[in-house]
Amino acid sequence: MTDELPPGVGWLQYRLAVAFCSAVAMFVMLLVVPFILALASFVEALVVYKLVFSKWGASILIGTAALGFIIGGERTASFFAVIWGTHPLWSELEGWLREHDKIAVWLGFVLVALVVWFFWFSFR
Repeated sequence: MTDELPPGVGWLQYRLAVAFCSAVAMFVMLLVVPFILALASFVEALVVYKLVFSKWGASILIGTAALGFIIGGERTASFFAVIWGTHPLWSELEGWLREHDKIAVWLGFVLVALVVWFFWFSFR
């Protein structure tokens, strides 16, 4: 994996552009995901938007921009592919979990428990 710079673009300019694009992509995700969850009636959008427009949302944006600057464009694209579920890793994981159904049940339980725990203590 290599980041090929376009002709006439310096290393710093390229990394700053990757950082900016990473922050913009994450900002769009932070706006759209709560709306989708509200449409699916999982949560109220206003409850999640309180989290998005707080220090947590700002730290997520700054962290994503820093990550994009540090790791470069190709690896940042892979990072977003993992988040969006389009990375080949998810297909391989699905096949492995189908073979190991007891582990899949326990992982699902732990994931649901972590989400409930996070929202329980975040909005008390």
